[in-house]
Amino acid sequence: MLPIILIILAAILLVATIILIVVINAKRNERIKYNIAAGNTLREEYLNHSLRNDVYSESNHKPGSIKLMIYLKTKYGKQKIRYVFNPENRILIGRDKYESNIYVNDKTVSKKHCCIYLSGGQVYLEDMNAANGTVVERGLFKNYKIVANNRIILRSRDRVIVGSSIIKVILFYYDMSTM
Repeated sequence: MLPIILIILAAILLVATIILIVVINAKRNERIKYNIAAGNTLREEYLNHSLRNDVYSESNHKPGSIKLMIYLKTKYGKQKIRYVFNPENRILIGRDKYESNIYVNDKTVSKKHCCIYLSGGQVYLEDMNAANGTVVERGLFKNYKIVANNRIILRSRDRVIVGSSIIKVILFYYDMSTM
């Protein structure tokens, strides 16, 4: 009887270990992907800046520095949608297909619902006077309803609720020396 119990426990431990390894690898792969996207985003911004300005103009992208970036992910039906943004550029979330950086096709979402931006080294979410407000979930039991042009500092792992869409937030630093 004891050897059977030991075999069952060993099998359970093996399965748990395999699941843990799969989860850790998935998280690592996701981190690699959003870091690659951050590099591509910043290279494109740098190129656009260079094309608009002469060689001697001051640039915001200093080689060797680190830059705060934001990774947002959500689901639209069964499709997972992921975005990487430089929060120095205002990120508009709303129902306006042409002006929104993140388009949310939901009647309860305003055309210009909320925006995310960097100010004073902090990333903020600001409600843009949306009819139904914007909710930020922080942890299991902390929900903050942002209304009437109010704002909140966003943290990694916050969830932004816009209409029926839930947008997960990850803040991370991108090493500009890898560009």
